[in-house]
Amino acid sequence: MAVTLKDIAERTGVSPSVVSTVLSGRDNGTFVSETTRRKVLQVAEALNYTPVRSGRPRGSKRLRRQREEQFIGIWDPDYSSSSASQIQHLQTALRTVVKERGAEAEDDFGLRLLNVEDLPRLDSIGIMGIVLLSSTLLPREAAVATIPCVMIGEVDNPPREVSLVHMDNSAAGRDVGDYLWSLGHRTIAYLAPGDHPRVTRQRYQGLKGVWIKHHADPTHVMPVQYDTTPAPSQRDQIRRAVQSVLRPDILPARPTVLVCDNEHIAAVTAQALAEISIRVPQDVSLIAFHDTPRVADSMIPPLTTIRQPGQALAEASVRQLYAMHDEEEEGGDAAPRDLMFAGELIVRESCASPRA
Repeated sequence: MAVTLKDIAERTGVSPSVVSTVLSGRDNGTFVSETTRRKVLQVAEALNYTPVRSGRPRGSKRLRRQREEQFIGIWDPDYSSSSASQIQHLQTALRTVVKERGAEAEDDFGLRLLNVEDLPRLDSIGIMGIVLLSSTLLPREAAVATIPCVMIGEVDNPPREVSLVHMDNSAAGRDVGDYLWSLGHRTIAYLAPGDHPRVTRQRYQGLKGVWIKHHADPTHVMPVQYDTTPAPSQRDQIRRAVQSVLRPDILPARPTVLVCDNEHIAAVTAQALAEISIRVPQDVSLIAFHDTPRVADSMIPPLTTIRQPGQALAEASVRQLYAMHDEEEEGGDAAPRDLMFAGELIVRESCASPRA
């Protein structure tokens, strides 16, 4: 007599719908933990279960490669303008990596955007790993330690089980410094928030290192933290910082260029400069880290930036997730890593040599 789903369900102590979910690899609304999934597969093989429709042996390659091992969760509670671009890069990277791993035409894979309700059940929603797209870490109740986890970006004191994949911020700071020095700038201000000290510190050290290399006064590379006092909005905080940084009675010298930690800061800075009739780049130059598609080009004038290697970061993240997943499957310890990639200077019209 042929073995049925009910036979497997009775032997494993679960419902036939759970068995169907596991053996078909389809998401029918029934969530299955990894422990239960493995148990069902073991029982199916032990009973030599063969589906009547296809006649495919249940010990086949496809049975051993369930769909949940192909899906990656995305955690991004601070959705920003760069998130959509990063997700597109991840989709491309996932297709590339899954194909390299020998996916069959009928296999399924993709990304799943996670929400707060998903966090308590990460072990049962069918994902093989998580990519963090913001610096907001998963809460501890999300059981990060049991699921491979990669952050695209950096954070101070990251959990030891989280791999970091990010742009080389020290090198990016040096690239900006070298470019500005070549234009003749000798006094610059770096506008950045205070909530990402690891990243801003590395960029600032890279900038200052260029001045040290040229035996120039490093105090003329001035860090300006805009969120030092309460204000109605981040926009007002940035505007106040921009207005104060151009007052020579406060700083050692008036900067000829403003370096912004991201494009949003640069956009608000450009508006603040226009409000006080300071032209870019005739009166002061403007440059930023990050390069979101269509944002920098749409500014007036178009913004010079350091572009993050989005596709390289995405592909490295997916490969690292699979490497950590494979190590866990083989009974070893997943090895988190810190992977860095060079950014690219994109020269547009917001920077020029300082006025004589």
